[in-house]
Amino acid sequence: MGVGDEIMVTGHARELQMKDPRKVRLDYGGKKVWNEIFNHNPRIARYDEEGDFQIYQARLNGVRPYATAKTIDRWTWCEYKPPIGEIYFQPEELKFAARHDPHVVIEPNVKGGASPNKDWGLDRWTHLVQMLRAAGLRPVQFGQRGTRRVPGTDFIETPTFRLAAAVLARARAAVLHEGGLHHAAAAVGVRAVVIYGGYISPQQTGYDMHANLFTGRKPCGMRIPCRHCKRAMQDIPPDMVMGALKRLLDETSQRACAASTA
Repeated sequence: MGVGDEIMVTGHARELQMKDPRKVRLDYGGKKVWNEIFNHNPRIARYDEEGDFQIYQARLNGVRPYATAKTIDRWTWCEYKPPIGEIYFQPEELKFAARHDPHVVIEPNVKGGASPNKDWGLDRWTHLVQMLRAAGLRPVQFGQRGTRRVPGTDFIETPTFRLAAAVLARARAAVLHEGGLHHAAAAVGVRAVVIYGGYISPQQTGYDMHANLFTGRKPCGMRIPCRHCKRAMQDIPPDMVMGALKRLLDETSQRACAASTA
């Protein structure tokens, strides 16, 4: 499972602890699964930890909570409201992030093995970066060494996902594919434009704090190249993304002004 799924797990752990103060032991159908995103989370019990824990079944019937079935070619989705997750940063991670001041974070890459239908396309990302620069905004990418970069972006090398999330927490906003980093953005409280297309929709993995661009009418879940998803991505031009980002930035500025005069 991807890191985005595990960020959602941290949100469920928080919800459980709001009702029952005991720590949460994660149950993955008898498997011991750990992700770096759980590190230092005081709500989640380590597998070598003893105590009286409540149990959370992280994968009912072996599938993600926003899906009902999976085949070689396709996921079948169901409606789901993801809880906002949590990431407990350590001082050295915050110190690393403090060296950077990203304006707008972009994530043009999708993880290996993900559906190709999640990819907005390098040409559109390149056009968006040009628009950001013209508007006086500094687009920033991050990732491990060797990450594919969009021309015109500044790059921050982040050896781990946790360090990437710590840097993301300092951004004014972000533009992201649906995936792990958009879940991280919600967890650290960063407004984002999330590009969905037609593969999956905000009815499965969306957050109200984000501008979610879904144009597929019905999410198909196809794990192989799909004409429906190709058309859906074509219906999200760079100027639509730029307009959604400007609205988010304006809303954030207005809230900051209101808070300062309250």
